[in-house]
Amino acid sequence: MENAIAIVGMDCRFPGANSVSEYWKLLKNGGCPIESSIDESDDPNFVNRSFRLDGIEEFDAEFFNINKKDAKFMDPQQRLFLESAWKAVEDAGYNIDRIEGRTGVFAGCGISTYLMCNIIPDMIRKGEDVNKIISKIIHGNSTDYLSSRVSYNMNFSGPSMTVQTACSSALTAVHLACRSLLMYECDMAVCGGTAVNSNQGRGYKYVKGEIFSKTGLCSPFSANADGTVFSGGIGTLVLKRYEDAVEDDDYIYAVIRGSAINNDGSDKMSYSAPSEEGQFNVIVDALSFADVEPDTISYIETHGTGTDIGDQIEIAALKKVFGNNERPVKIGSVKGNIGHAIAASGIAGLIKAVLMVNKGYICPSIHCENENEELGLSSGPLRVAKKYEKLSLENGDPLRVGISSFGMGGSNAHIVIESYENKITAPSEDRTALKMLRLSAKNEKSLEAMKKKLYEYLLTHDVDDNVLTYVYNTARKEQPCRCMIFYFDRNELMFRLSHNAEYKEDTRFSAMSNYSRIAEMANDCGITETDTFRMCMEIKKRWESGETIPPIESDHEGKIHKQPLPGYEFDHSSFWIENENISEEGSDADISEDMDDPERFLNQLWKNYLEADESDLDKNFFELGGNSISAYQMLADIYDNLGVELDISDMIESPTLEDVNRMILDLMRVRV
Repeated sequence: MENAIAIVGMDCRFPGANSVSEYWKLLKNGGCPIESSIDESDDPNFVNRSFRLDGIEEFDAEFFNINKKDAKFMDPQQRLFLESAWKAVEDAGYNIDRIEGRTGVFAGCGISTYLMCNIIPDMIRKGEDVNKIISKIIHGNSTDYLSSRVSYNMNFSGPSMTVQTACSSALTAVHLACRSLLMYECDMAVCGGTAVNSNQGRGYKYVKGEIFSKTGLCSPFSANADGTVFSGGIGTLVLKRYEDAVEDDDYIYAVIRGSAINNDGSDKMSYSAPSEEGQFNVIVDALSFADVEPDTISYIETHGTGTDIGDQIEIAALKKVFGNNERPVKIGSVKGNIGHAIAASGIAGLIKAVLMVNKGYICPSIHCENENEELGLSSGPLRVAKKYEKLSLENGDPLRVGISSFGMGGSNAHIVIESYENKITAPSEDRTALKMLRLSAKNEKSLEAMKKKLYEYLLTHDVDDNVLTYVYNTARKEQPCRCMIFYFDRNELMFRLSHNAEYKEDTRFSAMSNYSRIAEMANDCGITETDTFRMCMEIKKRWESGETIPPIESDHEGKIHKQPLPGYEFDHSSFWIENENISEEGSDADISEDMDDPERFLNQLWKNYLEADESDLDKNFFELGGNSISAYQMLADIYDNLGVELDISDMIESPTLEDVNRMILDLMRVRV
């Protein structure tokens, strides 16, 4: 297929769904997790409804080697997208240390409400000097750094850009990622969007004529539609050129056949109004690039905001494209389920569409029991999808779906995808061959969570051992906290995942059918033990202590086809600046009180810049998440307050906090 792009990895978090599997469950059941807001009002125009995104204050800063202070000043949009990117790459079956070629990052993002509603008010209350933390504020909250943050932390060297086209940002980012792959600027692309409102959970005031819904429900194409309700979310895809994905035996969720972007220009009622002609053109351009006919499209995931003018113009544009189709074209909008996710709304619709073609079912477009008669949907091929039903074609052609996302201001995007039939490695079990499974994490808590997650997954999924061992032994980055599991059959694996029991000598070790593989691996590692059981225990001991040990080579004949399997379990902590009732701990006042005690002043300085405590004094400044910008600012503070001038090279040569403290105090004594 010319110009085709494969979707090989996914991750998402939306209201009511913290994973792809939870998102699918929400969609197929027609769920809508809208809640009563946390605030109330006597104003009759106040709408007491809101969507909430779970865990926006949480982050695994240690995993990404980001210090606590920087993490606290970082926009949740950056933090959550960074974790999502990691999950999506693991879902695709790739270890970031072993990815060949260049990986690009393309991400859509909204404004930092965390900066406006949390950081700035907190600084005003505390009277803090903005010059001392300006770099943390800029790098942590400017949308410019969203994509490059991922590129840096995951060592990706392809193009890296943040995209801002309002509501169409995420889908535009996917389009740009596709073009970058087709131009061979990169060989893999991480793309998607993030929109997080730090002030979430609050209601809003309805104003007649504006976009907000008076009823607090988004009801696309319904006679009851009266506007939209804003929400948020994060969605991430991993893309590869189609032929490369097939060659590499990647699991392919769906294939992007074509995409297009454009702008309305000024030929419309106003700047914020949509344009029928603009939407028509972008859909036609995407179909043309995909080289597919309109009558091969079974479903359109619309922009569908539930506004009077928005729905009317979008339906009019769709009729111009698909009005001559002989078979029905179902339409729907995910905004009925999760609200308008703003910059992430396009990726919310795209992931929904990908799951539908992947599983072969249409999800209902909810809150549309009574259609808006003015849309003219009673005749013609367009039909609102109102139930969970099989999505199939009689002639066996691939399922094709279109996805639209339109940004206020006229930036439009449309993508055409189709289904793909994956080859699955058939489960088979050789009880005489010894299998090795390796799991690793940053700490014991994450490791135990990973074991539990894999155990729960295998209870309901029959995965071939060759796939399991390939993914976990080669497609996961090795971390310092490790667990190597030897097993002969699935029951033993499940026991080892759920129990930390010691191994006992077993006659199966001496009779294993793949002894030569184990012996060869042991020999390569310099292990001279000849007893098979003790040989395996020595391999386990060495790898778990940090040595590099190659995995057992499989005797499987033929290719091993990847499958999405549970990935890393982050160890989250709260990193949050509240927007009210802020404590004064950590302010400039704390430092000034310590000026008569230099050692106490220095310890407080470490705490203010890194949120380090006394237990961290023997740790490396850079391993605690310190960086050159923080170092220069700290050195300036030390000079201003203690009169001691150091160079950053001094910190590089003596990187622990204890070393730096001692060096400064020694210089102060010499000066006296």
